[in-house]
Amino acid sequence: MFALQRQQRIAETLKSHGRVTVADLAREFDTSQETIRRDLAVLEEAGGVRRVHGGAVSGGAVGPEPSMAARATLRIAEKRRIARAALAHVPSGGTVFLESASTSLVLAEMLPDGLATTVVTNGIEIAHHLASRNFDVVMVGGRVRNRSLATLDDWPHPALAGLHADVAFLGTLGFTVHAGLTAPDLPDAAIKRRCLGVAERNVLLAESAKFGAVAPYRYADLSDFDLLITDGDLAAAAAEEIGATGIDSIMA
Repeated sequence: MFALQRQQRIAETLKSHGRVTVADLAREFDTSQETIRRDLAVLEEAGGVRRVHGGAVSGGAVGPEPSMAARATLRIAEKRRIARAALAHVPSGGTVFLESASTSLVLAEMLPDGLATTVVTNGIEIAHHLASRNFDVVMVGGRVRNRSLATLDDWPHPALAGLHADVAFLGTLGFTVHAGLTAPDLPDAAIKRRCLGVAERNVLLAESAKFGAVAPYRYADLSDFDLLITDGDLAAAAAEEIGATGIDSIMA
């Protein structure tokens, strides 16, 4: 069973019963408790599910994608560790692209004042935060997606086609070695795919809980990235599987 199918089944169980346990789900789906914990983390980030000790409880309807506000409150410690590690890869005096993502927003908040770096982004919150601190910011236009506060559709593509950045930092809703990186819908997948072509180096910022999650639309392989920065909670087996792809990785 694919991760997305399992997560949908878990969401249905939560909707009907109101509560699930990690142990029961692991037995039901004949998988590890670690896998179930990752599933619950993905569902929590999507909204409508709240993890508790030993399982999760229903918090309403589960959506296909979390809002930016919801993502900003989840796994904050992990995102901060990832962002701190990413700081070392931000050039001084160069140009970086920050894709609209919650960990990219944390990275933007950590950029030191006075850094002579131009930041290009399709994230409204990222642009607003950095502009308020007098950074040189270029906002890529387009239709604003209300859940992610990102600009999408056809308008950003010509602007991105003319961009050359030193480093691009991207996030993802989920990733695996075999399914690659996936997005909740086609416009989001298309803009992420286009973002991969704007920089000399592509860096993926992703919490370990997102490993094993699969959304409907694939937009990249792990091999399309030069570096993965994740948190130190990534399981040893998962780290070994990722390492076999040849991508450099940092466990923050």
